[in-house]
Amino acid sequence: MLPLPAADKLIKIGVLAHREESLRMWSPTAEYLTRAMPGYRFVIEPYDNATIGPAVERSEMDFVLTNPGSYIELETKYGVTRMLTLRNLRQGKPYTVFGAVIFTLATRADIQRLTDLKGKSFMAVDKNAFGGFLMGWREFQDHGIDPLHDFSELKFVGLPQDPIVFAVRDGKIDAGMVRTDTLERMAMDGRIDLADFRILNPQRMAGFPFALSTRLYPEWPFSRTRNTPDELAQKVAIALLALPSGSRTAKASNSAGWTVPLDYTSVHELYKTLRVGPYQDYGRASFADILRQYWRWLALIALLIALMLVNTAYILTLNRNLKQSQKRLTEITRQLEHSNQRLEKLSLLDGLTGIANHRHFQEVLDKEWRWAQRHGTALTLLMIDVDFFKKFNDSAGHPAGDECLRKVAQTLYGLARRPRDLVARYGGEEFAVVLPGTDKQGAAAVAERMRAAVENLAIANEGLPEKKCITVSVGVARAGKLRHAATTEIVAAADKALYEAKEAGRNCVRIAPNDLKDIHSHGDVGDGGIAPPPLH
Repeated sequence: MLPLPAADKLIKIGVLAHREESLRMWSPTAEYLTRAMPGYRFVIEPYDNATIGPAVERSEMDFVLTNPGSYIELETKYGVTRMLTLRNLRQGKPYTVFGAVIFTLATRADIQRLTDLKGKSFMAVDKNAFGGFLMGWREFQDHGIDPLHDFSELKFVGLPQDPIVFAVRDGKIDAGMVRTDTLERMAMDGRIDLADFRILNPQRMAGFPFALSTRLYPEWPFSRTRNTPDELAQKVAIALLALPSGSRTAKASNSAGWTVPLDYTSVHELYKTLRVGPYQDYGRASFADILRQYWRWLALIALLIALMLVNTAYILTLNRNLKQSQKRLTEITRQLEHSNQRLEKLSLLDGLTGIANHRHFQEVLDKEWRWAQRHGTALTLLMIDVDFFKKFNDSAGHPAGDECLRKVAQTLYGLARRPRDLVARYGGEEFAVVLPGTDKQGAAAVAERMRAAVENLAIANEGLPEKKCITVSVGVARAGKLRHAATTEIVAAADKALYEAKEAGRNCVRIAPNDLKDIHSHGDVGDGGIAPPPLH
């Protein structure tokens, strides 16, 4: 290998996969980033479950690509931060969520539901495999089953997962579990017949066509390590978001590229529920923990008792000092409470634009989603993206880019006039608007006003050949009253509509074809899958 030019800085991407698999799938991504970012050279470094954590701790990599379960362990222990979420390509369509499927032979009359698996044999990938066991473990626990003790045999066979399917089909094991879409892929390859299997604890999720037995969880995240410079992370994120879905690089990783990072709270909750990984001692406190936390107080009590026995006069003096200390402590406590209130308020705002941040957006969306389901009211979401913002940044510079985002944010904020309406910075140059109690027509009108208002700012984009002004594209999605649904569905629907607005030429509004309620109930996309004509 030729030595690197002096100006090229080596950037390492750690991948949780076998060496051959990681190099085959992800080396094209490293090559793409090297081309997209002159002055840097990106390489892929493969790791396994045992080595990836220590490598992150030793700062042996700048970025890390791993499964959601491994990610939350690295996040909790070593401060890894997600930047993007993979748009995994399955049967020709991209998905940002996945789950697991639990199955048995269709001819097994004695196994109709999960609880029938008590006393039966079961096969999975690995005890610590996120999609290969932990997802199913959580569902078993919800049904009163302890998979570590209630099965006659619990067998782990590692990767690949296909042998699990064959073992169930051939009667060598009573039931098994694999990642979603595994059964459909094997059936398409002609290796199994789906009619031979019965899905246990079947779930139906709108927009997710594969057999499913568990909750859905976000796909693999692309993350930065604690010491990765902000500027480098921003450039990498912009480059990967710009990766075309049909490119050779995307196809090599069996994906349609990347999207903004999903919320991985559900993964943390799974690990907390099972008390595994970083949460194996969650909710437990040993005597040693109590002693370690309160030893100063215990030592002080012992000292006070000794002093009381020595001299009563000294105790009186100590009490006087203690009262003064309590007075100071009360004042300090009051100041801390005031500071905490200010910090809590600041934690809900985006540091650059001054509007709500992603965390506050998710909290409000969750609350309004529950309200809409409980009361049967409308809930509409707008996803807004600044068109050609990278070109603007490249030509005008980051300070001008930041000022542009502030102006756009304040313009959008000024048009959300009702008390419960929320305008938030979703991430990067993307914004989200939550409109409770608003139907599609009303939301479309708000979206059009916002689009027009940004265009009327007349912020010139010198990065475009035509020197057009800064504009935005808007995706609109509305949710009806749903059961067994998640906020990720309305976000995905609005994001898809936004993507269609981008495809339609930008600077326009696109509306998701039907309410999520209709999609959930009937399994179609409504209006023949054709978006309505643009409002501008």
